[in-house]
Amino acid sequence: MPFVLTDDDCEIYYETNGSGPTLVFAAGFMGITDIWRHQVQALSSQFHCVAFDTRGAGRSDKPMSRVAYGVDRHAEDLGIVLDHLGVDRSVLIGHSMGGNTACRYYRSNPERVAGIAFISSYVAGSQIEAVGNTLGRIKAAVTMKEDRIAFYCGVGLPKDIAMESTKWPLYALERNAGSFIQFDATSEIKNITCPCLIIHGDNDIVSPYEPCATALAAGLPDAEMALFEHVNHCPMIEAPDKTNHRIIEFLEQRVIW
Repeated sequence: MPFVLTDDDCEIYYETNGSGPTLVFAAGFMGITDIWRHQVQALSSQFHCVAFDTRGAGRSDKPMSRVAYGVDRHAEDLGIVLDHLGVDRSVLIGHSMGGNTACRYYRSNPERVAGIAFISSYVAGSQIEAVGNTLGRIKAAVTMKEDRIAFYCGVGLPKDIAMESTKWPLYALERNAGSFIQFDATSEIKNITCPCLIIHGDNDIVSPYEPCATALAAGLPDAEMALFEHVNHCPMIEAPDKTNHRIIEFLEQRVIW
């Protein structure tokens, strides 16, 4: 299985499938490649699909130091994976916190990003806190393993994926939770000038359509919205065919490689 070593000696697990223009899948708080299985299966016939386990999750290392986490660090990891693979330009597809990762990667590498798809994402962690999803509440929801499974299933993931979180140390979950709550792209969102796609469920209980998706749509200079009815926080799992169709449409109509 492929791993790449970061500058702070953290091994990051990644997967590649298919060939063609590169799509990079950045996971959120459920930070593993498995959440993208429907997209990779469908899109790898046309594209080079790259996915990686976020540090602190899955098969990637889980460093104990607090400074080893954060959205900027996740963006650096993404860049290290792409440099290792020799990818010069790609479309980023980020789920929830993975959208944060895409923002920060773009900030440092705008010329390497052909487009961004934000799935169930947001502009600032304060928007999540404002609807009651505080850091304390999220930490409490993942402290015990049975509660952790229920939390992930409750946001739209199947049990087999939710179960994977029971293998990870609590400190890693807590530090990644802190990463996405502390994130704030309010001052930089206007500078993301590449074509963007926003996919959001109307029943999202983590980052609700209002204010999260609407703030993205208002702040991004070149963005289009796809609102899915009766979908919670994980459209790529809950409505995979619709998600795949919308991504392909975006890639074919809006992205210049």
